Amino acid sequence: MMDFLRQQLFNIIAFVFLGLFVAVWGTVLLRVGFWVPDGRTAAPPLNGALVTAAGVLATSLSSLTASALGFTIAEVRRGGGETQGRGDTAPAGERGPGSAAMVSPSDVVASLSGRIVAAIVVYLAVGLLVLLLWLVKGTASTDLIGAFALSLLGWLIGAAGVVFQTEKPSG
Repeated sequence: MMDFLRQQLFNIIAFVFLGLFVAVWGTVLLRVGFWVPDGRTAAPPLNGALVTAAGVLATSLSSLTASALGFTIAEVRRGGGETQGRGDTAPAGERGPGSAAMVSPSDVVASLSGRIVAAIVVYLAVGLLVLLLWLVKGTASTDLIGAFALSLLGWLIGAAGVVFQTEKPSG
């Protein structure tokens, strides 16, 4: 049993972190989603601990997934492209000015760990639910919902930049 726990420690930590993220943001989504404006308050009340936990978890997961994608692309660009014969494999000093090694998106995805893929999928799924709730509820939402929705849009723009940067030119 102890050997199993040692072998699975990182998976357990990732599962707990992602589970906590889903539970906290699920609570926020339910409270905001089922709140009906009553004329006395502009948005549903959320306690400070929930707001703080939601903000910390969202920021952490966003940073974690963005940095993992960046590091993985750099790793594939540095080593994977050369061994697989894809992209510009010339050393940096021998490339033309402004050129960068092109990497295959499939190489990047293949290099991501299952934990990172799960984190990206969970972040996107919860983030898209938050974005939809924000668009539907509008001003009857909380600043927390709006902040996460805008953060998700920023993350998506960065991820789209990565996707388009790694895309190989045709021809």
